[in-house]
Parts: sequence; structure tokens; C-alpha cells
Amino acid sequence: MSQEETQVGASVIELVSVTPDGTSTPLAHETHMQSESIVDGAKAPRVEPNWTDLLSPYQYADSGLRSRSNSSLGRSSFSISSYGSSTSVYSIPIEDAESERSVRGKSHKQVVRELTVEVMPALLVSVAGSVGAGAVLGHIQGSRAFEREPALLVMVSVLLNLKSNIELNMSTRLSTLANLGAFTMWTDGVDALRSNMELLLLQATLVGVVVGVIAAVLGTVGMGDVAVLLAVGVACAVVGSAVVGVLVSATVVVGHRAGIDPDNIGTPIASSFGDMSTLLIMGVVSTGLVDQIHTLWPVATVGAFAMLGVGLLRVVQANHQMSHHVTSGYLPLVYAAITSSVAGVIVERCAQRFPSMPALVPVVNGIGGNIGTVFASRISTSLHKQRGRFVASEHNLSMIILLLINVPIQMGFLALRQVFDPELQISAWFLVAYTVATAVHGLSMLVVGRMTCRWLWARGYDPDDCVNPFITGTGDMLGAILLALVFVIVF
Repeated sequence: MSQEETQVGASVIELVSVTPDGTSTPLAHETHMQSESIVDGAKAPRVEPNWTDLLSPYQYADSGLRSRSNSSLGRSSFSISSYGSSTSVYSIPIEDAESERSVRGKSHKQVVRELTVEVMPALLVSVAGSVGAGAVLGHIQGSRAFEREPALLVMVSVLLNLKSNIELNMSTRLSTLANLGAFTMWTDGVDALRSNMELLLLQATLVGVVVGVIAAVLGTVGMGDVAVLLAVGVACAVVGSAVVGVLVSATVVVGHRAGIDPDNIGTPIASSFGDMSTLLIMGVVSTGLVDQIHTLWPVATVGAFAMLGVGLLRVVQANHQMSHHVTSGYLPLVYAAITSSVAGVIVERCAQRFPSMPALVPVVNGIGGNIGTVFASRISTSLHKQRGRFVASEHNLSMIILLLINVPIQMGFLALRQVFDPELQISAWFLVAYTVATAVHGLSMLVVGRMTCRWLWARGYDPDDCVNPFITGTGDMLGAILLALVFVIVF
């Protein structure tokens, strides 16, 4: 009889101090490798670790956690989470530990270093992505496909908004998992990436169909055009999300292994390359499908992606760790779609009077939205790690630094815009008004991210699934209003 033993996962044992008011503080953690046996080619039942034996060392002084009489920490408990399987919580009495060993969030020095060294380059990349997306949109608007099918232009803003938000949600989920240690084991990391990619592609399929229907209704087109719009919408959403999903996964994994907090770089990278790649794909797909409007190719394309969506739905529903995501997070997406549409109407009406205004909108909203999503991603991870405890000092400092980063990047873009577009008359009053507007916009995004994360967490919702659409939707509408006020007041 032959027997092989392979490692299949890890369980993280965390020592957590729980005070009488319910506040929990992590004190120490230990990783236990799990294995399964293969006997004569067949898998033997997985043997769970003996938790009593594993936990017992922490009840004695030789564990490094010294006992302390009359401690104010209160009763302590152990939280045992197995990545790749369900989470179980065991509570056993142990001696109180030194409060000096409790984890109280990141130090101020670490926060400053992370936000300046990691976030600023990511924001600069996002600016380049926003400018690139604008250039690509300007190019494809004049293409033959857009001239023959004007409803495609209606599709652009809604598609970019909804698709961007589901990609941002994936980035925040993976960043939280990375910071919780889900990528410690290779197999667990691969499972997390695969399951999140499956969920993203399922959501992208739904987004593509919804966007196609909206474009068809608002564009008042014929039946043949409906098939083309549905095919373009679902193809762009799924293919574009697949590209961005791979990019986000690589960013999170590589960044985490390099010692970079994925919360600081994931969402800016997702938003910057997401719009540009989607528009590039849209230009190619729309050109090919519009030319086939009187053939069965558009219908066949919709049918193929519909079958893909059904298959993905079954796969995600069968995954107990991801199945609850299938029905969650859609109301925030609706909110984002509505508010972004309002922003589009504002920009469209102001463009006739102020031709230079539309070029500033994507960057103002993009940078402000990115610092908001970075901040929200950091808060969400902190809430997961600290079990709901809000580390106010760390997040207050993060707000100040992100706001200070926002202003010089906005000013730098404005200076470059003046070089390449001399028609934009930048006076002293315009510079002051623009600075105030971008500062108000950035601060508002930080406040929205902070308040929404805490509100969602307190009501049992995972901020990773819901917070980003609130930030981007509010940011798009507020940014359009503030820029309109700047141009009205100055000009």
C-alpha cells in the first residue's frame, strides 16, 4: 500500500483579546499547514488539526505572552480561520496578555511612507490612463461604426461606469484577501484569484446585457440594431473585464510579494487601464459587428456570451465562498449609473458654452475618485483585520496625506493641459477656483469613502462589494457640478 501526503492549505490561528465592550485586538498569530493523504491513488479524508493541542501553548508563559494580574483586557478568545474553507471561531479561557503586544494599526511613519511612495506613482499612472482613454474615445467617435450606429455613443458612459465599478470591487476584495494572508499558500492564492475572476466575468456578462438594452432604449433603434448593441455591450464588457481582471490580479499578487500594500495601487491601476482597454476593444468589436448587422453574427455573439454567463453562474453558485456575491452589490451599481448619467448631462450642456471643460472632467473625477477608492480599500482591509475596530488615528492621517497628494497632481495636469491646449485661458482667478474645487472634490470623496465603509460594515455589508460605486457615482456628479461652477464664475 502506497501513501503520499500533500499540503493543501493553511489555517491561521490568531490570539485575540476581547474586552467586555466587544472590542477585539489581535495579539499574535501562527500558521498551521494542512495536508491530505493519497492512499493507493485515492484521496483519504482530510484530517483537521487538533485545535486543543495547537492552542494549548498559548495558555502558558512559555508562549511569550506573559500573564498579568488585574488586567483590564478582559476575557480573551481564539479566532481560527481556515483559508479555502469555512471559518470557525473557538472561545477558550486563557490568561490575560500584556496590552503592549496588542496591534493598534499601522504607525504614522508607515502610513506616510506608503501613501507617498506607493499611492502617488499609481495616481500618476491613472492620470496617464485617463488622458489615454480620452484620446481613444476621440478617435473611435469618428469611426465608421459610430457614424452608422449613433447609439454606441450612448453606451460608452454607462458601460465604462458599470464595468469600472465591478473591476474596482474585485481589486478591493483581492487586496483584502492579500492583507489577510490568503496568498500565503500557493493553492489558496490560485483559488482566490480564480473564484474572483469567475465572479467578475459573470458580473461583466450581466453589465454588458444591461448596457446594450439601455443603449437600445435611449437610442430608439430597430430590431437589427438591438442585436448589434447587445453583442457589442456584452463582448466589450466580458473581454475588457478579462483583460483588466488579469492585470488587477497580477498587480495585487506582485505588489504583495514585493512588500507593497495592494490597497494603495490596485484601484488606480484598475481604473486607469480599464477605461482605455475597454474603449480600444469597443472600437475593434463595434467595427466588426456593425458591418455584419444584416447577418446572424450579432445574434450568435449574444447567444455565445449568454451560454458563457449561464455556465459562470453555475460555477459561482457552487462556490460557497463566492455564491453570496451573485445577489449583492447591485443597488450601488444602479446608483452609480444614475449619478454618472446626471454628470454626463451636466457636462454635455456646459460643453457648448465652455468647450475646454469636457477635457478636464475625466482627470478631476478620476484623481478624486481614485484617492477615495484607495482610502476606502484601506479602511475595508483594516475593518476586516481589526474585526470592525476603526483605527481613527491612522485613517485621519491617511485622509490628510491623500488630500495633500491630490492637489499637486491636479495642478500638474492643469499645467500640462495649458502647454498642449493654449486655448484654455488659465488666469489667477481660474487657478484659485480650480484648486478650491479639486480640493473640495477630493475631500468629499474621502469623507464619502470613510462614512460609507463604516455605515456598510455596521449593517453587515462587506464594503469591498458596495463602497466603490458610491464613491465613483458621487464623484462623477459632484466633479461635473464643481467644474461647471468654476467656469461659470471665472468666465
